Amino acid sequence: MIFYVKLKLAYSRDEELKPLIPLINNEIDNRGFEFDLIKVKEDDIKFVVNDVDLFFSPLPLFSFLKLRVITNASFVVESLWLRLKGNNSLSAFRLLVPGSNSTEYYLIKMLYPSYQQRNIVPVTKGEYDGEVSYEGGDIDIYQMWKEGCGDLPIVIKVLSTIKLKEEEIDRLKIVLRESASKAIKEFGISQYSKELGLKGRKSLECFFSLCKKKGICINVSYELF
Repeated sequence: MIFYVKLKLAYSRDEELKPLIPLINNEIDNRGFEFDLIKVKEDDIKFVVNDVDLFFSPLPLFSFLKLRVITNASFVVESLWLRLKGNNSLSAFRLLVPGSNSTEYYLIKMLYPSYQQRNIVPVTKGEYDGEVSYEGGDIDIYQMWKEGCGDLPIVIKVLSTIKLKEEEIDRLKIVLRESASKAIKEFGISQYSKELGLKGRKSLECFFSLCKKKGICINVSYELF
């Protein structure tokens, strides 16, 4: 019997798909899996989770949804900066981020809770005072992360599901791992995108530990597969 299944996959940023490009482009044996890609705004991901099979979830959504997290094909970084646009006299510091529930916004909120005594307010468009960067900036957020969590990568997003069953996830993980392994060589993505491993799992734990201490995250629940 030939196995075939088409999965609806929701994503927000093109870089999330890099571990999957070899699989999407049929550069490896897809073992019967095909994907219907659906691009949505990051703040709208939480509204489509019941309508898709898979989605890239920022970590803060774990406070609102009970997710099955696939430990392959994650969006992981080892550099995170706050780049300042300039000083102004506003009482609030407007931070340009991918979404108000983005992992980056929560990290800056947790690790650098004030900028010149001003509240940090997330904005996704329009005027802003600072922005998140992975390629250098004025304030090294990753260094602050290392001071609290040690030498761990930062997991920005993970491939998640509410609908898929365990046996379906196990079958999918094989092709995800193979695709991400090829993508590491082609696109230079993090090795933790292939498999979170021990450090990646500890990174999740440390993020939520910090988040709970700051009173930002509550009732976090997730399963790792």
